[in-house]
Amino acid sequence: MPSVDLVIKNAKIWMPGGIVQGGLAVREGKIVAICHDYALPDADQKIDAQGNLIIPGLVDEHVHLGDPYEGPGHENAIQREDFAAGTMAAASGGVTTIIEMPDTVPLVTTLESARTKLEVCKPKAYVDFGMHGGFIAGTDYTREIRQLFEFGLTGLKTFTCYSIPEWPPCYDGDLYEALKVIHDVGAIALLHAENDFILSTSRKKLQSNGRTDIRSHLEWRPPIAEIEADRRMVFFLEQTGAKGLLVHTSVPEGVLEVRGAKERGHHVYVETCPHYLFLTEDDVTRLGPWAKVAPPPRDKAVVAHMWELLNSGYIDTLGSDHGPYTKEEKLAGVRNIWNAGNGSSTIEGTLPLMLDAVNKGLTTLDRFIQVACENPARLFRLYPRKGTLQVGSDADFVIVDMKSTYKISNDKTKSKCGWILYDGMVTQGMAKMTSIRGAIVMEDSEIVGRQGHGQFVTRERSLERIGKKRVSTIDGPTSP
Repeated sequence: MPSVDLVIKNAKIWMPGGIVQGGLAVREGKIVAICHDYALPDADQKIDAQGNLIIPGLVDEHVHLGDPYEGPGHENAIQREDFAAGTMAAASGGVTTIIEMPDTVPLVTTLESARTKLEVCKPKAYVDFGMHGGFIAGTDYTREIRQLFEFGLTGLKTFTCYSIPEWPPCYDGDLYEALKVIHDVGAIALLHAENDFILSTSRKKLQSNGRTDIRSHLEWRPPIAEIEADRRMVFFLEQTGAKGLLVHTSVPEGVLEVRGAKERGHHVYVETCPHYLFLTEDDVTRLGPWAKVAPPPRDKAVVAHMWELLNSGYIDTLGSDHGPYTKEEKLAGVRNIWNAGNGSSTIEGTLPLMLDAVNKGLTTLDRFIQVACENPARLFRLYPRKGTLQVGSDADFVIVDMKSTYKISNDKTKSKCGWILYDGMVTQGMAKMTSIRGAIVMEDSEIVGRQGHGQFVTRERSLERIGKKRVSTIDGPTSP
């Protein structure tokens, strides 16, 4: 083999068929060989992995970096996060591809706003990125969904409950019509599923009783609000034939609804987040406003059940739902939880927490890679370019040390907000090096990459249509 750009040797390489002892070679951003060390070609750059494990870079399908964020009343938003800091945090956490959510200002619900956002974000990115679009009631979403899909935004998100002033709830009539369009164009609906009527009534009751404590956040968003909306969203997806993903699912009932829909032949999927696996409602009480997220973490029995469902293959993807607020915005909730921002800094925690879970036997390495790398790439049609280690795939990988102890801390975060939800948690397992298309962007917890190296990535269009017939060799996430 002719000389290549980069060789990693002396590694254990995760591959779909098992662990390979040896190394890999990279030319022009692609993996061109995975083999024993003696068979590796000469290279311009050689790196000794020192016996550590190489896994695919994580594909985080659920990220809120909030760039751009414009308009009156949003002055604090630019202090929370931006695309440069957020993608540095991604690289630090072994995330090589993010997919950005559309609830920035202006909302990414039109082709014009999508183009503007791409122009703003592309020069700042350290890692590769995709973008989700969205749809809201009262707009010409029939036209906009088609335009956003053709632009490359495979995921179209909406909220069934209040989110921010610019994004009111999408109620059933509009949702039903929008899902029919999503089905027709072949896109994927991303659904924040909580019952707005339950939430608004419970909030009104709590506030009228003078409740301002952190427990009121848990009571504001009870499991029933999520369970009911999950069941309704699955029903709507089945009736319209639309492909859909229930995002940040915290309750087993939602996971089982999706499983039932799959068994009936529908393309319905479910995502959970690390905070629904590693935190409980007791942690919410302990952490206060820092753990104010929606939906909130649930009780210990629910968390244990979610682990069972993850390991059974019932949960398809693992997204961070990274969406930080400033320290000042969170501290505003210490005396009155309603004043705290509803979101958290999480993107750097997924990898060390899940490596620790693998070391403790809570899950397997294969299952972790399925939900955090392979399945998100499959679902959003980035596979096998992303989400796996194969000859021909992008050289997006993470060298991880499975033995070293790592303490997650605010002091280490690269996020602009300066804090992380999992501050103080100690793991066995950490990222040592992150590669984006063969370029090293993180080494020993330091960002060494170049701003603007990250590329905008979109779905593999060649799989979509042949003539009038839609075809796909990637039918969705895989199970064990």
